[in-house]
Amino acid sequence: MAAANSSLATDQYSCPVCREVLKEPVTIPCGHSYCLDCIDDYWDKSDTKETYNCRQCRRSFKVRPELNKNVLLAEVIKSLKEVKTDVTYSQSYAGPDDAICDLCPGKKLRAVKTCLTCMASYCETHLQPHRKYEALKRHKLEEPTRNLEEKLCARHQQFLEVFCRTDGACICLLCVATEHKSHDTVTPDEERAGRQNQLEVRKAEMKNNIEEKEKKLKEMKETVMMIQSAAETELQEHEEIFKSVIQTIEKLRSEVIVLISSQKRMVVRKAEEVIKQLEKEIKDLKRKDAELAELSQTEDHIHFLKKLPSLCVPVEGRDAPNTTVNGEFLSESLKKKLCYLKKILEEMSGWEFVKAKEAGVNDSGHILQNLRIRNGLLKYSCPLTLDPNTAHRRLRLSEGERKATTEMTEAPYPDHSDRFDFWLQVLCREALSGTRLYWEIEWSGEGVTVGLAYKGITRKGDKEEYRLGYNDKSWNLFCSDSNYIAWHNTIKTEIIVRRSHRIGMYLDCPAGTLSFYSILDTMTLLYRFKATFTEPLYLGFGFKFHSSVRICPLTPCGW
Repeated sequence: MAAANSSLATDQYSCPVCREVLKEPVTIPCGHSYCLDCIDDYWDKSDTKETYNCRQCRRSFKVRPELNKNVLLAEVIKSLKEVKTDVTYSQSYAGPDDAICDLCPGKKLRAVKTCLTCMASYCETHLQPHRKYEALKRHKLEEPTRNLEEKLCARHQQFLEVFCRTDGACICLLCVATEHKSHDTVTPDEERAGRQNQLEVRKAEMKNNIEEKEKKLKEMKETVMMIQSAAETELQEHEEIFKSVIQTIEKLRSEVIVLISSQKRMVVRKAEEVIKQLEKEIKDLKRKDAELAELSQTEDHIHFLKKLPSLCVPVEGRDAPNTTVNGEFLSESLKKKLCYLKKILEEMSGWEFVKAKEAGVNDSGHILQNLRIRNGLLKYSCPLTLDPNTAHRRLRLSEGERKATTEMTEAPYPDHSDRFDFWLQVLCREALSGTRLYWEIEWSGEGVTVGLAYKGITRKGDKEEYRLGYNDKSWNLFCSDSNYIAWHNTIKTEIIVRRSHRIGMYLDCPAGTLSFYSILDTMTLLYRFKATFTEPLYLGFGFKFHSSVRICPLTPCGW
């Protein structure tokens, strides 16, 4: 009741004078309504008694209008006052997802019904006339609708009361009489009843689909848990293996240390005994030497003759043992085994996991490969030859197009679109992609650039960006006697390492890596590019003057 009265006090049922709900409402000739007492009192206090005006529209009346109770308005107000509501006023306010009352001023109340005849929504208070008066009872009410525009025909602005089966669209009655005149039409209720079964079937399918997905989700979660458990178990197993290997090596190390220490102590003890014996013998010899020196100076001939025989007796002593130190504290067989172990560990230090080109369902997609032992890479060797159609005219090709040397004069190469016309550069014929490949080159002179490039690298012009390594289409290593520099897309990385004139190159297309190695008595990784190679690659070279490059034939070595 409080909600209804509060609403009445602030809407069109309020008196313009007292601002309260109209009491004994009267309507003056201009159409505005007042409380009977309020308008009488207002006119009684008016300064001019000759005219009477409306407080709202200011219309004047020369004769004071006769005031009669507006019976219809009084009945409406009475019925509104009788509205009962089970919710409080604060709970009746419209939320963001509610349909709002179109008649509420200020803050809107929640609509309880939508009138499709009036095309408006009403709260319980403003809906009362539709419940009270017969003329309004004939209006079509339905559950509150937020977007009434959806129920209007876009063309005729009429209520959508018909469904056209021919066009599959909701239409108004004017549409039925015009462009849908000969179409198959029914009421929305009839069409809804026919399509309800279709909806139920679709709901059942959706429910089954959800159940299947939930079942699959449960299975996948269980699978993930199993994978995690299996991975943890396998990790623990391998961890135990590695711990065992480390413990074995540590134990062997300790035993070797103990053995060498024991051997050292024994040899040192023997040497110290020899030292003590030698020191004693030296002391005795020095004593006799002093006595002989003293005897040689005496003038007493009798004393000399008696003493000399005893001093000429040789001092007895043991022969000193052979104590030569050669550092051989371990037996030859044991040293051979330790050298073999060292070789195995050195080989293991070069093991790396690299991505496999093809992996099965249960495969991790990686293989263990030795990228530091040259013989492990030679199986990926491939024959390459220089392409004379790409060579700058100051490059001379020889050794079956496997060697390029700079010349001061230009060679009579024919014109070709692939030829480098400014920079001293050349590419190989063979396209490299999709696999693992290894090759080696030897260089000499002031400096050369070795690397890979896409076929689309620019061949004509003198711009710096057309050089190998100075663009995003090539990856290269510059070699000289002073330094190594890795280049890609003008980004350089200087490398400090012992110089070598033989360079190994390993391309792993599945893993997306290009590695450069220095080949001396051992194999040393110089630099590794990590990239996504999107096109076939070509081995390429760039030259300073008085330089040459040769693609080497490969044979296995002993390391």
